[in-house]
Order: sequence, then C-alpha cells, then structure tokens
Amino acid sequence: MKTICAFAGAAKGRSPQFSSEAYRLGQMIGARGHKIIYGGGRTGLMGAFADGALSAGADVTGIIPEFLDNHEVGHKGIGELIITNTMHERKSSMYKDATDFVVLPGGLGSLDETMEVLTWCQLKLLNAKVHIFDLDGYWQPLHEMLSHIVEQGFMHSTNLDYVFWAKTADELIDKLEDTH
Repeated sequence: MKTICAFAGAAKGRSPQFSSEAYRLGQMIGARGHKIIYGGGRTGLMGAFADGALSAGADVTGIIPEFLDNHEVGHKGIGELIITNTMHERKSSMYKDATDFVVLPGGLGSLDETMEVLTWCQLKLLNAKVHIFDLDGYWQPLHEMLSHIVEQGFMHSTNLDYVFWAKTADELIDKLEDTH
C-alpha cells in the first residue's frame, strides 16, 4: 500500500473531462487500497478526486488551513479532516508521509505544491515519485519549462528521474504501480 498525496484545483476548470477524470483517477487509486492525502476541499477537482477515492473505499485524509476551510469548504465526508493554522503547516503535513504524489490540473496552489515537492525531492528532503496527470496537455508548459531549466544548465536531468508524466488515468495508474 502506498500513501498518495494528491494536488488538484479547488475549481473545476473549463473542461468537463477534468472533473470526470479526477473522479475516475481517485476511484482507480482507491480501488488499489492506497491511502489518500489531499488538500481537504470538497469543491473542484480536489473534491472530485476525493469523492472517487471514497467511492472505492479508500482511506482519505484531507488537510486544510482554518482560513481556507470556509472558502474551499472542507470535505466532511472523508475519513479525517485535519485543520491547520497555516499553509506551510498544511503542506508539510501533506508531504511528510507520502510515498508518491499525483498532480492533477489546478491553479497556483497546485503549481506551488508541485514545485515545492520537486524541489524537496531534488534536495533529498523527500524520497518520493511525482506523477503528473497531463490531461489534455494541461501540464505541457510545465514539462517544457523543466526541460528548458535542464537545457540551460540550472538543473541536472537526473533531478527529474522521479517525475513521471501520464496523459491518461490508466497510464498514470500503470506508472504508479510500476514505481517503488
């Protein structure tokens, strides 16, 4: 069993496929018996992902700072909802037990979390895999930016050995199950 930390938008995005695929991915991960940790909201893609995992019987823990609990509306149907004082406390609590990270489409919060985790992995503060769900090419600009950083000599290519890109939920699940 893995402990999967998921990053996803508190909004649904423009494509209806984002929500349906977030739900489906949560369901697929939950059906494999993995524990889920995520941002704790019930709205947007993060809510859809959590609902999918719950529908498959997954153990789901949400972590949300108090000031966002009202804004993102903390998900009351999950196994545990942890309220933190700050964003920093939220993020470090989300990261600490994760064996893998799953990144779904999202906004600045998801981007911030993703970049922080990539940095922590590079610095060996985390020993985890990062699985980026590039649904409809959503994260392609990030992929290009990371390649550009390597090409310009600001990062060694081996610092991306723990990053896995997937265009479909099935591909992401295959990579998640194949990595240790």
